[in-house]
Amino acid sequence: MRLILIGVALLLAACQQEPAPQVPKADALSPAERLRSEGDTLLANADYVDAIEKYRQAADLDPAAIGSRFGMGTAYSFLDKRPEAIAQFRWVMAHAAEDSSEYDEARRWLTRVGALVTAPTAGAASSDRSASPAVDPSTVGRLVGRTEWPGVTPKHKLITGTLALTGDEPVTQDVKRSRVFRLGDAYEFRDIPAGRYRIVANIDGTMVWDEKVTVEAGKDTGFTLSQASSPVPASKYSPSPATATAEGGPSADAPRPR
Repeated sequence: MRLILIGVALLLAACQQEPAPQVPKADALSPAERLRSEGDTLLANADYVDAIEKYRQAADLDPAAIGSRFGMGTAYSFLDKRPEAIAQFRWVMAHAAEDSSEYDEARRWLTRVGALVTAPTAGAASSDRSASPAVDPSTVGRLVGRTEWPGVTPKHKLITGTLALTGDEPVTQDVKRSRVFRLGDAYEFRDIPAGRYRIVANIDGTMVWDEKVTVEAGKDTGFTLSQASSPVPASKYSPSPATATAEGGPSADAPRPR
């Protein structure tokens, strides 16, 4: 049974390019391990929501367990909940042994979505570059732009979120990129295969933008995300007049120079 579950989980991981946890032995399990095992079974059956709940319960019973956190991150990744998956996989990298499969798979996934924060050594970076296949510049492009919000810049008010780029046609449907962005600042996605995409920005669970863009091969495609195209009102993030005054702006009653 264990081998069957592992095989199904690995098959799902291969098809969707997400890491999948290994299923522990069924005998002599602690309550936390039993919950994790149930989560692994639900994950193998593509019941990701219920799997997350089992993993969460297991993590509550054994906060130091790597497997529950890794399984939770895997389930989140299958649901395309990138911020939640990133948080779990970063936790795994911070607590798992560097020679463990969980550490290795978490690192691979975070690298793939552009969310790896651990700086590699010079030797590791050189090895990664030599192992990576060369990208044909004639088939890919770069998406560059900025997010704009009235009165908001990282210098005066730091607001961060997650920017996700996903393919929006058959030739790009397997392309999924994600990165952290700062409201009122520039963003960039490199080596994007030419085609149509959907770009979605979320800040603390609020969808700020959901736009479509076409990336052209061999060139930079500029795309600005402005508050005018957002379903969210400007007041959601723009500083109030009182705040602007407190940060150094003149008040209406301030004496004016003559």
